[in-house]
Amino acid sequence: MLDATPKKKKEVEVEVVKDLKPETMRTALALGAGLTSLVGLGVLSPGNPAFTGMLTTLSLATVAGYQSVWGVKPALHTPLMSITNAISGVTAIGGLLLMGGGFFPHNTVQALGAASLLVSAVNITGGFTVTQRMLDMFKRKDDPVEYNYLYAIPGAAAIGSLLLANAAGVPNIHACGYLFSSICCIGGIAGLADQKTARLGNALGMTGVAGGLTTALAQLSLPMPVFTQAMALLGTSAAIGSTIGNRVAVTELP
Repeated sequence: MLDATPKKKKEVEVEVVKDLKPETMRTALALGAGLTSLVGLGVLSPGNPAFTGMLTTLSLATVAGYQSVWGVKPALHTPLMSITNAISGVTAIGGLLLMGGGFFPHNTVQALGAASLLVSAVNITGGFTVTQRMLDMFKRKDDPVEYNYLYAIPGAAAIGSLLLANAAGVPNIHACGYLFSSICCIGGIAGLADQKTARLGNALGMTGVAGGLTTALAQLSLPMPVFTQAMALLGTSAAIGSTIGNRVAVTELP
């Protein structure tokens, strides 16, 4: 018998070639405007190296920050926010700069500096504690034993060598301390983009903040009474931050 079913006509797919010239032109013009605007800012502030230095730092920090968090896994969004919150506590260095008096502040400015150190350090300790607790939620019973405490070795080596160089009077050594601290902080944020490197990222963040505070203390060379005041505040804030970080319900965090 003949098949009475009409045969379907083959659909001819026509591939439409997209013209990329307009899109490429828009991108090129946007890049050109952005790059020339940097030159324009230099023209508007001639003979001001401080402005140029701050502009360079801001621009590189913006690019590094964007690249660090771009593509982070959705499950790590909250731990990433937690570690950035902890690293932002490095503002404690500003409190150190304002501190003075003796074992206790002597005026309003010194009291505000001490208060900012206390609050910022609470933020640091609590943030890293919460981050670690969040990362522990991803652990499975059949996962191999981890030895994350070994990440303290490079941090101790870097900070220890910085203190030795500072005691020996090596000039400009504090710039190197701030440099490795900044690299560790950026590495900490970048490490939280993937579960495989998240715990290393948390350790790098801790190393970066600890290195920054240590470098500031070494550079300031505070008198013994003020140094004692600073260490007492740091110890108190560490106890408060760890207590809050261990008590807060991780599942209730945004």
